[in-house]
Amino acid sequence: MSEDVSGLLVLHKPAGVTSFDCVRRVKRILNREKVGHCGTLDPLAQGVLLLVIGRQTRRQEQFLQLEKQYRFRAEFGLETSTGDREGSIVRRAEYSGITRENLDQAAGRFTGSISQVPPRFAALKFKGRPYYQWARLGIEIPRIAREVRIHSFQVLSFDAPFWEARVVCSRGTYIRTLVEDVAKELGSAAVLDFLLRERIGEYGCQNAIEWESLGRLTRDELIRYLHA
Repeated sequence: MSEDVSGLLVLHKPAGVTSFDCVRRVKRILNREKVGHCGTLDPLAQGVLLLVIGRQTRRQEQFLQLEKQYRFRAEFGLETSTGDREGSIVRRAEYSGITRENLDQAAGRFTGSISQVPPRFAALKFKGRPYYQWARLGIEIPRIAREVRIHSFQVLSFDAPFWEARVVCSRGTYIRTLVEDVAKELGSAAVLDFLLRERIGEYGCQNAIEWESLGRLTRDELIRYLHA
């Protein structure tokens, strides 16, 4: 294996596959260890995942800083332990007073620099362990609010209890938390039902190789998909 092989792979991660699964598959195809990803997608989420290979791993931080665009669907009226469909329902709330107009207004109030408390189930680490490991042990840990930036927040549809939106945001933004915070602003609760990362910087779904296609590629075929 030539050490000169390096590049950026734009992958469309499907739901049910972890970001580490994607790294592991590319490592296996290329028969090398130096592969990393630029921004974790939750297992239930899908969409663009950037993988850096070889010398391009030096640019991982640069790719992590790129803005991200998401489209999502959420459901008002309930809260889960994880913020998405993977968790158990911990609370139900009324949502009959929510209208498209006040949902649009709430989205506007979450545009710009905002403070977010990361979810209990997150890949962030506390004392060397990911948050989700502490959560599974039933141990509450301090979760410090962080500033993130929402560049744009467009509500696409509202058919109660479901609503859809598109968000362009900075690194470190949790859409699960955004959904919950918008619901709290409206006096209700909400859970993330579907999440698609449409692009990272200039790299969008239209540039991405599908997971199933990736599994059929040989080493030489995969190398041809790499961006410089």
